[in-house]
Amino acid sequence: MYNLSVTDEDIEHAARILKIPSGFDAQRVDVIKCMESRDIVACPGSGKTTVLLAKLIILARNLPLKNNKGICIITHTNVAIDEIKERLGDKASELLSYPNYVGTLHSFISQFIASPAFVKYYSSRISRIFEVDEYKLRLVRKFKSLNPPFSGSKLDGFLYSKLNQKLKDSKDNTAIKNAKEDVLRSLELDYTDNIIKRVSFNKKTNAIKNSNADSYREYIKLIDELMNEGVSSYNELQGLALRYANEFEKELSSLFSERFPFVFVDEMQDTSALQLQILEKVFDRQRTIFQCFGDPQQTIYESEDKGCAWHPRKPLFIKNSNRMSESIAKVADVVALEPYGMLGIESLKDDICPPIIITYKDNDVSHVLETFANLIIRYQLNKRGNTIFKAVGMVKAKNGELSITSYFPEFDKQNTNKKVNKDFTELASYLVKLDKEVVDREDIKAYYKRFILAILRFLRIRDIKTEEGKFFSNVSFLKYLREKDERLYKVVLRYFARIVLHIEENKSVLTSFKYILAIIVNRLFNYKTDLLKDKFIIGTAGSSSIIVGESRKNTYTLNDLSIEIDSVHGVKGQTHTATLYLETFYFSKTNESIIEFLSGGQRPDIEEYVEKHIRVAYVAMTRPTDLLCIVLNEKVFLENKVKLNNLGWIHYKEII
Repeated sequence: MYNLSVTDEDIEHAARILKIPSGFDAQRVDVIKCMESRDIVACPGSGKTTVLLAKLIILARNLPLKNNKGICIITHTNVAIDEIKERLGDKASELLSYPNYVGTLHSFISQFIASPAFVKYYSSRISRIFEVDEYKLRLVRKFKSLNPPFSGSKLDGFLYSKLNQKLKDSKDNTAIKNAKEDVLRSLELDYTDNIIKRVSFNKKTNAIKNSNADSYREYIKLIDELMNEGVSSYNELQGLALRYANEFEKELSSLFSERFPFVFVDEMQDTSALQLQILEKVFDRQRTIFQCFGDPQQTIYESEDKGCAWHPRKPLFIKNSNRMSESIAKVADVVALEPYGMLGIESLKDDICPPIIITYKDNDVSHVLETFANLIIRYQLNKRGNTIFKAVGMVKAKNGELSITSYFPEFDKQNTNKKVNKDFTELASYLVKLDKEVVDREDIKAYYKRFILAILRFLRIRDIKTEEGKFFSNVSFLKYLREKDERLYKVVLRYFARIVLHIEENKSVLTSFKYILAIIVNRLFNYKTDLLKDKFIIGTAGSSSIIVGESRKNTYTLNDLSIEIDSVHGVKGQTHTATLYLETFYFSKTNESIIEFLSGGQRPDIEEYVEKHIRVAYVAMTRPTDLLCIVLNEKVFLENKVKLNNLGWIHYKEII
């Protein structure tokens, strides 16, 4: 294992570069100095990325490492990579060049493991990786080509067996065929246990367990046939990587240990069980300093009710949050599945907003958002600058049961896929934060598309065309920009990378984008625009809701106060001034089901859905800096009032 020690002078040097005048406290110093394979569990708002950056700055002082060895930094999104680039500045150039590696987990697996696996097992290279729905369409198409009617397919027989009897009795061949295809689309091979599972209603259930069954083999053949054509999904690609890692574990572990004496994985709680198995195969913790940063309490999934695949080993803790008040940290910590004594910021008592419970009767929650708004006004949080107020829930819409739409009937979680490439009448609409699902899938490219579309929209409005008299496309504009002014081209791309970080942090970039747009059209087309009068540019000047939200429709307003409505999954990783966690219904009422945890207790055995309630509540409750409110049935509150009061919870009627 590589021998490197970190001095106090190193830490002071990193603090200066990261502009932390007070330096790092003891917990963070312990993490920065740690040069052994240990995991780092950091509470929400602890600034763990800053701690990781400090380690990287110190390691960069020692580059190049002896014997041409490198540092491996793995993140989950390209946004995180750009934050590293942005905050490290000139120091980033060395870390981004060979033999070091900085990239997403998906890119790492694809480049170093799945690509050589494809060549070995299929004698070709990956030609296309499809999203799940698109991949399943190709899977169904392949099934129909290999198994015409009456071919005796055992897989076809399995699909038929899953249809309800009423449909079978109908003898409607078209309906039966379509239903069988729906069942086939619901199947997925789980490479962690090699069981074909059916994904339905956000749950996975075993479908075909016997790998020797003909139906199992036929399904595997479909995947194989597509692989032979260079076609894969992310699941199949990672499954192939695991197969390769299992077969060549010793060789891969040796190679990676030789190249990377230091490996850091950020946001480890977002790593799937399949990805974790691959990492465990290729990195030897005895030969490589392997450190994972994250918080297993913050694992929440849209698709499944499952916990965190990552179980920290010999963890170092960063328990004090730089985000939330001590009163919020106290009530949020007890909700965690494994509380570890999270601490908040100590403030003057006059500055502290107590955590507040808003109650309702008989499922009537019509008053909740107005009450939350009045609490914000009561504590004068709306008079501060750069504030973000959000009301979040777990279930978006559900007939007859509590959901986000129960509180805000106009709630419309629009399909961000469609909005990414949509034209807008105003510049600000292109500069909003995108849905996490889109960013996870497309990374920073999703934002770049929006920025280019904004420029193209402006050019069309002004009838500025190519030399051939056509309107610019994404490709033709970038080509024209690079050929006409390569320096400006590089400046624009650097600017794009920088403002993505600001948008992800819910900061406005409208003012700076106006100027870069004006510079582009002036330099390229000698067109001067009036930034104060152009309707496209000033279309939403002064509108704060569009800057941090996905849609104006999802904003509750009271006088001049705006509260954004979102799902908890949509705000994961965000920081708010005030957060309201709505009670919704998923198997049972989300807050009522965890009342033992909310009131400071624990239960040894809990149902799977209750565990999900706890995880989602923890993420929601750790978003705010100043004010946390939750919604609870009045009867449940009164039954647990003493315990809740002892933890610091206050009923809203005591305040307003």
